[in-house]
Amino acid sequence: MTKILSQGRYLHAKFLLHLIIAVTGIISVPLHILFSPDPSVSVTKFTIHSNIIAAIVFIVSTFFLLTKKQENNVLDLCKNAALIYMIIVLTTYHFILSSGGEYSGMRIITNFTLHYFTPILILLNWMIFEEKKWYSYKSIAFWLAFPIIYGAVSLLRGAYDGFYPYFFLNPNNPIPDGVGSYINVSFVIAGFTFVYCMLGFLLIIINRGVLRFECAKQLRKYKKDNVIE
Repeated sequence: MTKILSQGRYLHAKFLLHLIIAVTGIISVPLHILFSPDPSVSVTKFTIHSNIIAAIVFIVSTFFLLTKKQENNVLDLCKNAALIYMIIVLTTYHFILSSGGEYSGMRIITNFTLHYFTPILILLNWMIFEEKKWYSYKSIAFWLAFPIIYGAVSLLRGAYDGFYPYFFLNPNNPIPDGVGSYINVSFVIAGFTFVYCMLGFLLIIINRGVLRFECAKQLRKYKKDNVIE
């Protein structure tokens, strides 16, 4: 990418994409809640929390780019966390939840930006602009922290007042309003945990693969330039 664009244009394009992601989150999240028929339910959704995390992460990253500061390891980990969460948001909504209700007015737009537009932009940002690094497999535990906390809090609240943000976390009602038992909920949680782990594992493998390829490429170039036999 840097060979196609000058370094200045490359950084400008990265800054612009980061800014779009941040601004989209800043605007879409409050509007989606404000125009919800029940804002108290809307604020409990994983989609909302994940988009808030993504917006904060990319606000910070945009500031780093604007001030020409070097991004640290914590910010890198948070960017990857946002990527994983938003992939889950997109796929879970598209394949499981999209048929569960219809949106109208402003929420047609915010539903699209929160579930599709922002996740796709974050994925494109990772593919095009993010430097690939050698992450430890222990990073997966960091990326799992928020989903585990979200699930635990949701189950504890449900046990207290009977409200669950998603039907697949509800052990009390049969499908389609729930999953019928805590055993079934545990299967759902185990399934999501497996998916999160696999996404984290895949992210690490791809990063390491890209680094190995670039190192091998540089070594071949070095040998060629220095005529090493």
